[in-house]
Amino acid sequence: MKLEQATKIRIAKNALLSLLLYALPIVLMFATFYITGQRPWEKKQQHKEQNTIKNKPVNTQPQSND
Repeated sequence: MKLEQATKIRIAKNALLSLLLYALPIVLMFATFYITGQRPWEKKQQHKEQNTIKNKPVNTQPQSND
């Protein structure tokens, strides 16, 4: 069974359109980060480091070596 030329073209167009729609949000996200200069992954890391320093338990009772 042979495909018609018009069917092949339509399948190729639909495949390319699907890939474009799939990649568009990712491309827009990185474009937004580039334009605005935001880097949320760095803020999260910085916030995490501050929490570990703040929440570090302080041992106020001396430990005995029995």
